[in-house]
Amino acid sequence: MSTQLEQLKKAAIQSRRVPLGADQRLMVLQKLQGRLEIEKLFEVFTRELEKQIDIHRLIWEHDDISHIVRRGGSSDHRQTFSIKFAQSPLGMLQYSTPYQLDDDEISLIHTYHRLLAGPLSNAIEYCRVRNLAMLDSLTGLNNRTSFEQDLRQSLALTERKNHGLILMIFDMDNFKQVNDTYGHLDGDKVLRRFSLLLKEAIRASDRCYRLGGDEFAVLLTPATRESAQLVNDRLKMLLSNDSLLTAHSISSSVGCSAYRQGDNVTSMFERADRSMYRNKANRRR
Repeated sequence: MSTQLEQLKKAAIQSRRVPLGADQRLMVLQKLQGRLEIEKLFEVFTRELEKQIDIHRLIWEHDDISHIVRRGGSSDHRQTFSIKFAQSPLGMLQYSTPYQLDDDEISLIHTYHRLLAGPLSNAIEYCRVRNLAMLDSLTGLNNRTSFEQDLRQSLALTERKNHGLILMIFDMDNFKQVNDTYGHLDGDKVLRRFSLLLKEAIRASDRCYRLGGDEFAVLLTPATRESAQLVNDRLKMLLSNDSLLTAHSISSSVGCSAYRQGDNVTSMFERADRSMYRNKANRRR
């Protein structure tokens, strides 16, 4: 019964499928061009291709990205295609279809891939440049611009779902003396090492940032005060076991703020910042 149904579906698709003429190719290309958001680009691409071929599931893989373009049920009929633009690889597209693709359908998919390649190359480059603008060039952590944007989004999400949000601010102790005594090259090494350990101390779902100088931030969500304490304890242990940082007597002072109803970026940051400076002052006593 299922085989007959698949055959009927395929016959219905084939009855409406026509080769793409020059006008149709131009129309599809115009719909794809100018889409710099990868997700939006694939939405348009899939919508156009599904006018010709029935697709259960479509996955795009490129470098470390695995993006489900079209969600659907599993299928025994899978076929993977590579896609390139000017000899530059743009990843792989894996199709799951309700039936085995024939030669005409494969040829049609290649035509659509040629139309997709240029816009996809532009979208990948746009994504790369946009991400670079959100990164701190020295440490590779997200930067202050990214922090403010993410905190704003996290506040909005927490207001709706009430799943807990903690902001932690870290300031390195004794960092100034590294720069003053050994110079900025050694100071940069210390900053990079601290950044690596901070990333190691947090969960995969958390995010960390370099705000500037020797000040860092972490967003924990979902989170409680106990979550923040665990991160701080792990960081202390990592710092104490690191030969470079212990040689320079590097530790950190931390301040936390938990989400309160009505919080905004400024109020939440100021509470964490004041908490951090109180902690630093107490450590100096």
